[in-house]
Amino acid sequence: MTEQEFRDKHKDNPILSKITSMEREDLLRVLNGAYIAERFFGKSKSWFSQKLNNNLKNGKPCEFTDEELETLSNALHTIAIEIQDLADELH
Repeated sequence: MTEQEFRDKHKDNPILSKITSMEREDLLRVLNGAYIAERFFGKSKSWFSQKLNNNLKNGKPCEFTDEELETLSNALHTIAIEIQDLADELH
């Protein structure tokens, strides 16, 4: 899939529209969706995946609510801080 095709396909997804296909692939290799879903949302991996990929459920696209997007943003910031702290401890 080209970069433009990726952007066109995900233009309505507030998260994926901001991430290039290369970055997305790299992020998905590093971040564990099941871990994020359970730790920060108390939900399953499939719930998180459906929302992240904007899958159809009962004929409607699954989307993160504004509150869920805030939770996801905070989760990513938390993970980033934890990774930074771990990296700092290695020096």
